[in-house]
Amino acid sequence: MPLIQTAGLFAAGLLATSGLFTGAVPTTTSDDGLQVPCGAVWSQLPADLQADLKAVRALPVGQKPEALREIRRDALDGDYGARVQRFAERRDERIRAIRGALPDEMKADLHEARRLTGEDRLEAYREIRAGALAGEYGDRVQEVAVKVQERREACLPG
Repeated sequence: MPLIQTAGLFAAGLLATSGLFTGAVPTTTSDDGLQVPCGAVWSQLPADLQADLKAVRALPVGQKPEALREIRRDALDGDYGARVQRFAERRDERIRAIRGALPDEMKADLHEARRLTGEDRLEAYREIRAGALAGEYGDRVQEVAVKVQERREACLPG
């Protein structure tokens, strides 16, 4: 999934780990049972993180992934506070574990996509996502892709 599409889930996960808004509406339920309060997340983010995420929206599509990577690096460095840093560190650990378990074909496709730039890279990621949703990488990948897609849709505005 392109980084721009994970920004909202990054923010949602930030609050889900704090447990502040269990039962808020609308929510999605993760595999670990956490309630993710999509609508309540934004106001709880640090102001500087909100500003940086808003600035990404104004960028051309091809520049957004790098801007989001910079935000992720800043989060890991603690620039947005300790809570965001802890979330970013745990997220990186989960991502590494997930990447290690991916089918070889999907790893190869992701590796190729990372070599591309701008719109070509985004299109390659869209194709990988479509393939995952269609089951081209196996049943388990499809199952996870469907859950991620459902969360994304539940967290989209209005």
